[in-house]
Amino acid sequence: MTVNTEDQLPEYSFLKKGGEAGSILLQKDWSITALGTPNNWTESLRTAAGIMFSSRVPMFLVWGKEKTLLYNDPFIIFLRENNKHPYALGKTLTDALPQDWLVVCDAVQGIIEKGILKSESNITATVMRNGLQQKVYLTAGYSVITNKNDTIEGVFVTCLENSAVIPDMIGSSSVRSQLNSLLMQSNAGIAQANIQGRVVEVNDRYCQMLGYSREEILLMNLGELTHPDDLQRNMLLLQDCIENGKDFLITKRYICRDGSVIWVNNSISVVMDQLGEKYITAIAIDITDQKEKEEKLLASEAHLQLLRDTVPAMIFYLDQEQRYVTYNTVFKEWFSIEGDQAVGKTVREFLGEAAYAKTLPHLKIAYGGKQEKYEMFAPSRMGIKRWLSIVYTPHKNPKGTVVGLIVHATDITQSKLAEFALRESESKLLSAVEVAQLGTWSLDIATGISTVSQRHADMFGLSGTVMPAEAIRTLIRPSDYKRVTEAFLGAQKQGSNGSYEAEYRIMHGKNGREKVIHAVGRTHFDENGNALFISGTTQDITIYRELQLALESEVEVRTNELAVVLKELQEANKELEQSNRALKHSNEELAQFAYVASHDLQEPLRKIQIFAAMLQDGNSGRDPKTIIGKITASAARMSQLISDLLAFSRLIQPEKNLQTVDLNRLMESIWTDFELTVTESGAELDFDNLPVLQAVGLQMNQLFYNLVSNSLKFISPDRAPRIKISSVLLPYEQAALLSSSVLLSVNYFHISFSDNGIGFEKDHEQQIFEIFKRLHVQTVFPGSGIGLALCRRIVMNHQGFMYAESQIGQGSTFHIFLPDLPAGEIQY
Repeated sequence: MTVNTEDQLPEYSFLKKGGEAGSILLQKDWSITALGTPNNWTESLRTAAGIMFSSRVPMFLVWGKEKTLLYNDPFIIFLRENNKHPYALGKTLTDALPQDWLVVCDAVQGIIEKGILKSESNITATVMRNGLQQKVYLTAGYSVITNKNDTIEGVFVTCLENSAVIPDMIGSSSVRSQLNSLLMQSNAGIAQANIQGRVVEVNDRYCQMLGYSREEILLMNLGELTHPDDLQRNMLLLQDCIENGKDFLITKRYICRDGSVIWVNNSISVVMDQLGEKYITAIAIDITDQKEKEEKLLASEAHLQLLRDTVPAMIFYLDQEQRYVTYNTVFKEWFSIEGDQAVGKTVREFLGEAAYAKTLPHLKIAYGGKQEKYEMFAPSRMGIKRWLSIVYTPHKNPKGTVVGLIVHATDITQSKLAEFALRESESKLLSAVEVAQLGTWSLDIATGISTVSQRHADMFGLSGTVMPAEAIRTLIRPSDYKRVTEAFLGAQKQGSNGSYEAEYRIMHGKNGREKVIHAVGRTHFDENGNALFISGTTQDITIYRELQLALESEVEVRTNELAVVLKELQEANKELEQSNRALKHSNEELAQFAYVASHDLQEPLRKIQIFAAMLQDGNSGRDPKTIIGKITASAARMSQLISDLLAFSRLIQPEKNLQTVDLNRLMESIWTDFELTVTESGAELDFDNLPVLQAVGLQMNQLFYNLVSNSLKFISPDRAPRIKISSVLLPYEQAALLSSSVLLSVNYFHISFSDNGIGFEKDHEQQIFEIFKRLHVQTVFPGSGIGLALCRRIVMNHQGFMYAESQIGQGSTFHIFLPDLPAGEIQY
């Protein structure tokens, strides 16, 4: 593969100063090497390569476990003699370097493979200069490049010539003097210091970076130039480098003369001169602009990653070689992987051959520069049955070349299953339509064009299957036209349920015969409620209607005859039931009246007679005033009984005129009547949503007045009275199960009236509704005992029923059932 240098230079900016070696690097097909294409190189590799290509010192870089070789232009002189250039570029170390460099190869292999650190090696190499073969003596210094996990990624090798360049003659120049010459020529900032950190030599670029003059820096210590936050880490690494020969590359900050801060990649190594004196060599590349861009990029990537992880879809990026570069959390969850497990793998490697074969045609389209959308069943690698909607969006550089793909995949399993179900439903529907001999139709409301099935066209006598809707409606009989049209248009109105159904007669468009048609349909609306189209089915029911009319005619005759007989029987049964009910109640009331006349009314009369005899005799020994008081009390008692008895007797003939009674308002009014008692006792009333019913207002008032009065009278001494009233509407069938009496065929309101009073024994649940029946003596709870009898009579007058439940000390509940009647009279 040939790469256009001009197109790639903006992308591989770290190669701009690469010279001959950089130019060859750009033209090389790196996809077949262990490093891969330069756009996929790590940032540390790019930085190291940039430092190397910017230096005028002979340098080479060995990278990765495969020990791939890169070198700069000054190093080419050591390869030409053996015809290793440009072959060596991108090859493994042992294949690339001449035999003279075996010591260096062993040292580098020891560093990368075994972590055996070495600071330098001395070798002899052969070069061609001025047409002459010359032997030179070199010191190869090693600088280790590690990643964030302190794993060795590569080794910098700096080659310094420490002899004269004439054959067989070793000069006396030191490493330091040779380095001084090279320092001045380098584009990188380079400084040399003694092991105490005092700067002894520096080049112009180093001075320019920090804003100091050469004279000022030579008076300073390297630690003074380092940012305080980076100093401790720098000193620990430097100490390890001095003591153990472990060279290092550190990204740190320098403080400039004007107080500003710059970021640099600093390569540190320790070299030794001929006298054995050690010197610290620092090669600094200003990466401030790059660092700022990185920080912005990291922030942008963090925001992008947050967005990608928030979206409930799988998002990932593929490079030019179809390798996974990055992906979101959903990707990891769907494929059950962790971390960077898929990074660097190709689609084929990750998904497998079968899934890749299905994906490849779509990848080709996308890598061709067009966005590609498609659906597929999840590959087996995902381990779950899932349908995906996948979109490949090409990522292009400024030249328009596709450099990768942005992939977005969403789970459409539910919609896909719904689609399959819809297809199956449509298939079944078509089968049902055929079996039922139905015609189908659809109307586009905007255009007024109807599309019908062939069966529908034959049914109506139409000459085609697509035509204006009005052409079909003209076949409807005039007597049915208005009704059908109104129903049809009504189904299309906003707010309607969209349902349409009509039965009508038509005149067949070809033979003129009358047919009876049954049509059903439904309108489909947009999100704003506007009708889009209406569709449905039609059925020819002419034969059914003719048979039905004949049958209905016969049934009608028989039904009318039966209805007359049934009505007579129902009226007779109803009259009999009502008579029996009235007779039963009359007998019960007569028995109670007899008891009252023979007992309750006799008791106060007997006392009056006894006390009157005492007064007449004059020898009773009692105070006459006391006797008169007792006579008066008995007379009052008798008067109350007679008044209550008259009130009860008036209810025997109920009123028939009803009115609308709101029980919520009625209870508020009654509670106000008991305001004084409520205040004294601290009573509480809880009710809500009581019914509004048809009843006799005065009787309803008396019913609930008596119940409230009893609840406020028969109270427990250890707690404040609490009354709760609730209501629920029961269907007739459910209410009938609760009563032995004949009820009206209507729904009934079940009103529960509960209190927390003293209660009564279960054996007294019927006795309490009898006239003048009392469960307590007059002196403890005064009263005549007729209140609940009146309540039951009022409920019976309204065609209802009533019963009570109670436990001693737990309060009582009165269940009242009243019919939900329309406005009018009570039915008897």
